[in-house]
Amino acid sequence: MLSSLRKKIAHRVVWGMNMKQGESLILRGGVHEQDLLEEIAIMAMQQNNDVSMGMSSDTFSKRLYAEIPTSYIRKTSKLSLKLMEAANNYVSLEKLKDPRVAEKFPPKKLSAAHESYEPIQKKIEKYRIKTCLVGYPTKEMAAKLNIKFSLLEKFIFNGMLIRHKDLTKKANFLYSNIINAEYAHVYDEYGTDLTLRVKGRRPMVDDGYVSNVDIKNKDLHSNLPCGEMFMSPLETYGSGVLICPKRTDVFTGKLIENAKLVFEKGRLNLNKSTAEKNEKAMKTTLKNCIAVDKRLYKVLRTTNIAELGIGMNPVIDTIIGYLLTDEKIGGTVHVAIGDNYRFPGGKSQSCLHWDFITNKGINLEVILPNKKSKMLIESGKCCF
Repeated sequence: MLSSLRKKIAHRVVWGMNMKQGESLILRGGVHEQDLLEEIAIMAMQQNNDVSMGMSSDTFSKRLYAEIPTSYIRKTSKLSLKLMEAANNYVSLEKLKDPRVAEKFPPKKLSAAHESYEPIQKKIEKYRIKTCLVGYPTKEMAAKLNIKFSLLEKFIFNGMLIRHKDLTKKANFLYSNIINAEYAHVYDEYGTDLTLRVKGRRPMVDDGYVSNVDIKNKDLHSNLPCGEMFMSPLETYGSGVLICPKRTDVFTGKLIENAKLVFEKGRLNLNKSTAEKNEKAMKTTLKNCIAVDKRLYKVLRTTNIAELGIGMNPVIDTIIGYLLTDEKIGGTVHVAIGDNYRFPGGKSQSCLHWDFITNKGINLEVILPNKKSKMLIESGKCCF
């Protein structure tokens, strides 16, 4: 990465976390990202922030899942838990240079890793730690997604560097209309037709900056690239179909294509849901997560509706199968299942939070308490 771009990205990360002098930062990523990680660390240190930086490699990850038993992977690191007690900020870059290596990791060990992370996630929520997941393009990732590296680089880096004000107008319009709505109806020409109940749930905006107002409202989590509005609909309400053209499996990284997700009373119906490619991988991941949640939680919410999100990033315009860019595309909506406990009003706890993105050109209308409807997005265009 050119030094000028590295400095811009590092500044974007540090600025977006809104770190105060004397706060602490946990910084994690892959060895292939060392130059950027070091730049972020130096900038944070220049602000008098305490930094803990750690890196891993694809080789380490492969050996971990090949040589270490499931029982060990399932254990939560005591050191990690202690570190969370001292942290104010947690920035994580994509750890794998070649995400294809994860396709060979044993599913049971992957679910054990997710289970071991749950106590850490609870610490993050308890201590109100600001978090940011940062994308990082590699040629190996582009090859996996079957796209040009230059396009992936554009979506991730240019998507990070959009001007903050470029999101404001759309965000204000969507927020002011959906916050008073009773229901949200999402539909398109590809077969998506889903109605969710949103009454009483406050939307949040990921604009890449954790403001003082966000901190007060406990809106502490962001992504880079940024650019979405999201909220937790009522978890036990929602029926219809969502068509997702591309999505990588959250455990194995296998590319799932043309998934048809059928929802009934707020819950994904596994028997009726299908995918043209890697349906088995999708359902195996869901079943493994259900097994984990049965051990962890009294109420099983693995497949319940967890999130309604609306893409707003003007740079990212093509669905490629990579969540951090796909869910930010203007003219798309995404619906997640599983955990939403950190969202305002969210009631579901799960080891899983899995987003599925629609095709471009979505229609989104809200139904108000007086039964009147209003279009917010029509054929992918915001109805200002």
